[in-house]
Amino acid sequence: IRKNMESQKPKIAMYVKRPFGEKLNASFDFIKENWKQLLKYATYLILPVCLLQAANFSGLMGGMTDLTAMQAAGGMGDDPLSVFGPSFAFNYAGLVFFSFLGALLLTSLIYAMIRLYIEREERLNGILFNDIKPLLLRNIKRLFIMGVFCSFLFLLAVIIIVLLAVLTPFTLLLTLPLLFAFAIPLDLMAPIYLFEDISLMEAYRKTFPM
Repeated sequence: IRKNMESQKPKIAMYVKRPFGEKLNASFDFIKENWKQLLKYATYLILPVCLLQAANFSGLMGGMTDLTAMQAAGGMGDDPLSVFGPSFAFNYAGLVFFSFLGALLLTSLIYAMIRLYIEREERLNGILFNDIKPLLLRNIKRLFIMGVFCSFLFLLAVIIIVLLAVLTPFTLLLTLPLLFAFAIPLDLMAPIYLFEDISLMEAYRKTFPM
């Protein structure tokens, strides 16, 4: 009976203007309704990445422990950075890489499940990984492309800010607030680009209409 009552609840409308409080309520309602599916597939995708990340973190902490022991023993030598070695760099790079990979997979999964929730009559009930996979791969590709594009924009903005600051530091009073103001609407580009079947430049124009 309880399952029948839950299935009769109206589907959460996604493309609706809401006050901030109602946005939070809708988000919690979505999680409450689909937490089993979200937990299942998030664990399926993220757990292997977390295990690899934990291995890198363990190696990194082991290197830091060895460094502390060498400092206590007074065996640092003339070049203290030499004690880090390639193992430290490998573990640190792995930690950063798997952090970004986990964020990429989790974000792609959530957007894929929200879109499937919108498009399927049965919502996320009885959903299989084969149902999620096409959208998941599409979202991973699009998020990667968008990340490269946004990184280029950020690098370009930093170069312009530095060049203007060389001319006069007072330009920072204007350029830094503009950078933050530009970054806030840029966050809206992800849902536009992932939910709609449009190009990256079309999503950019929708985010920053001229």
